Amino acid sequence: MVWQAAAMAAITIRVADGVGTLVIDNPERRNAMTVEMYEAVPPAVNALVAEHGVRCIVVRGAGSDAFGAGSDVAEFPRRRLHDGGAAYESAEHAAWHALASSPVPVLAAIHGACMGGGVAVAVHCDVRYAADDAVFAVPPARLGLAYPPAAVARLADLVGPGTAKRLLFTAARLDAHEAAAVGLVDVVVAKSELDDLVAAEARRIARLAPLSVAAAKLAVDTHLGYRDDRGELAALVRRCYDSDDLREGIAAFLEKRRPRFAGR
Repeated sequence: MVWQAAAMAAITIRVADGVGTLVIDNPERRNAMTVEMYEAVPPAVNALVAEHGVRCIVVRGAGSDAFGAGSDVAEFPRRRLHDGGAAYESAEHAAWHALASSPVPVLAAIHGACMGGGVAVAVHCDVRYAADDAVFAVPPARLGLAYPPAAVARLADLVGPGTAKRLLFTAARLDAHEAAAVGLVDVVVAKSELDDLVAAEARRIARLAPLSVAAAKLAVDTHLGYRDDRGELAALVRRCYDSDDLREGIAAFLEKRRPRFAGR
């Protein structure tokens, strides 16, 4: 299924084995994000979760060169300057919020260039896996832009305020291992192993109890201040204890078999 965003640019989704894949599909421009592509992310996430019932989402870039080279600077003069800036930022924020607030885990599979807006997408995912060819930078100061505060906050939470400031002040590049050392990514593997590793992790998540996984995501995000509804968290925890899945998990453990979780 494809949301056509513009000529040669799209957000594409695929579904297999309970896992949805959301592809940043603009390889001719190293997967730079247009405003139409940002606008396509929320309905894509909603379709994966609500229509297809996936239990995990993987975000990746099309082609072999980049996860995402950032926002498409070529459209800035007509889309981001002056009165257009507010609408552009609204589209960005809606895309990031859709990923961050997804009720199922969102994994970023990062290869090649991950710059600016690509980093913003990645930091709004739950877990970041990087190929050893990945390169990261946050270079808005090279253009005279202010990096969006929501993305700055996520970046600083991951790497710490000092490192976040250094990356923003200098537009310095980090390779995959440097990014892992400062906490920007969680796992680094050889490029040839990235897709298989992320697919295996996503399938593993999809086999586990969906309510338990959702409660874990919401608990961490509530602790970090990204969500502020402790009542919702308490209700979700109670749902876990009242669920058919808990009974199935206990029965499977006692019977020494793999559980079959239904998410209820």
